[in-house]
Amino acid sequence: MFHKEFRVKSQTVMRGSDRKKLRADIKQQYAGISEEQLAEIISTKEEMLTSKLETHSHETVIVYSIQKIPIFFQTEKIVYPTVYLLWKFPDFVLTFTTWPEVFKKLEGGAALMLPGVILPGECSANVLGDFSRDCCCAVRLRGNRAPVAVGKTAVSSTEMFHLGMKGKGVIVLHTYQDFLWKFGDKSELPLLAEEAQCLTVPSETLGFGEASLVDNVSFLTDHLQCSLATDKSADLETLPVPRTETDNFFLKTSEGEKVEDDCLVADLSPCVAMEQEDNSLPPMEMPDDLLYKCFMYALKTNAKRVKLPILTSTFFRNHMVPCCPKGRNLDVKKSSYKKLSKFLAAMQEQGFIKVEEQTKGVESIAVIDHEHDELRSFRIPSWPLSEPELSSTEQQTPGSNYSPPEITDMLLVTADVLPFMKLYGKEKGSAMLSSEVKQCLTEYVKANDLQDPANKRMVRMDMLLTQTLVHKNEYAEVLPFADLLPRCEEKMKPAYRLSFPGKEPEIKKGQVQPVILDISQRGANKKVTTIDNLDLYGIDLTEFASAVQKGVACSATIDKINKDDKRVTVQGNQIKFIGQLLKENYHMPQKYIKGLEKAPKKK
Repeated sequence: MFHKEFRVKSQTVMRGSDRKKLRADIKQQYAGISEEQLAEIISTKEEMLTSKLETHSHETVIVYSIQKIPIFFQTEKIVYPTVYLLWKFPDFVLTFTTWPEVFKKLEGGAALMLPGVILPGECSANVLGDFSRDCCCAVRLRGNRAPVAVGKTAVSSTEMFHLGMKGKGVIVLHTYQDFLWKFGDKSELPLLAEEAQCLTVPSETLGFGEASLVDNVSFLTDHLQCSLATDKSADLETLPVPRTETDNFFLKTSEGEKVEDDCLVADLSPCVAMEQEDNSLPPMEMPDDLLYKCFMYALKTNAKRVKLPILTSTFFRNHMVPCCPKGRNLDVKKSSYKKLSKFLAAMQEQGFIKVEEQTKGVESIAVIDHEHDELRSFRIPSWPLSEPELSSTEQQTPGSNYSPPEITDMLLVTADVLPFMKLYGKEKGSAMLSSEVKQCLTEYVKANDLQDPANKRMVRMDMLLTQTLVHKNEYAEVLPFADLLPRCEEKMKPAYRLSFPGKEPEIKKGQVQPVILDISQRGANKKVTTIDNLDLYGIDLTEFASAVQKGVACSATIDKINKDDKRVTVQGNQIKFIGQLLKENYHMPQKYIKGLEKAPKKK
């Protein structure tokens, strides 16, 4: 949230009533805090400032400061402590421990992934404790109790346990050395010794005699300060992290055995996970070969009839990963290619596929040559396949849990047609299908023998039909039968019925509103795409915004239009991608999408 510069919109001295309200909010949100701690944090004797900030993603954040040091920030009605406050009260919130090297990723805005969390024992419900999703928490580095990041939990403790400590763990909002930290006095990270762990570290591990835990803490902190002082673009070297007997932190080999080493190495992968690279593979099963085989396996099996074009990320996730052998991890970063785009470019050079760039940074596979000689001669491996993992929302295809509603046009009975519809048990405001209205008219004409004997396509108007269907200044003794339904529909009000799977159908007045895609101008030469009415169709706005953000690699936010309605705003003209996402992933008919013609034209 604060890894990019923000704008200060206003800054005022906090009134006594506002200070009392803040104390009450903190007391309610953090039930474990004592009155003495609260009085020490928010003193009535010191002047307190309230600053209103606008972040780079146009979010409004309230920051509370004492002596020009931010101690709390508030977003979405939740009050979070800053690192300055947590350095004084390190046990103020739930805290997770990770490796020093991970901080570089957190500082850049990445979330803390569960494999990178250091547990004090083997993963169990007792070790994890009890907390809910979106719970305020902090992140500290191994060997130092002083937190370096503040955020909220992505999942609950129960979900963490059932996920096997895989997936996203903490959504980071604020870190040491970000712009909110720079908003204060820019104090350096303090050194707070771990009270619970007082064991000595073997001298052969550290390389300099017998050392206490405090020496170990100094060693890690010095390394962190050194890392932070280097150029952002420089590659970090892995740091051997000493272990004690109380850590009980395990690594899993490819065979599934648990191995406990004297020294763990932190892997600086983007997922911030702690894995040990498997180099015990046969020559033909090294990462490059595994990547190639899974690619060929996918082309010959589950991607044989895939609808093109398909996003390269979707092809990798939905078609290549399921072809990976059981117990193996298909990781492009462990191959010589390092990036999926480079691997697919190599496959394009060999003639297997053709890759096209949809927008800047977004590539898709446009053509697959299933008649390629090498592909036709490729033999599908006989290895056992892994079960598809859908435990984490990050691994699911956008819209995979979404079932589109069934939308049916309806008509509401009005005062003009009520005398006629009462004959068929309808009341004012009753919803009817067009076919039901036609059936009522047909039955009435037959029951009263109103069909003209000379011309059976004509209907003789009696008093009730005249009152219902004929306009005031109009005279008609007979009308074509085909005109009865349109005339009746004119005097009824339009409505529609929304039927979601597993829910009671809902009748809404008026015409159904389509999903509206529009382009707005922001600033001199900046455009944004706005998407309205998604919530009307039951689409999860957070999941949708996340899918667009990942798909086109740009900012996507959720904004409130009024009390009930929200809209998704995306940087740039992304109508083509959004339209494709709605039709392919959310299975939305094109007639319910308005604005597709505003997509950028190919030059």
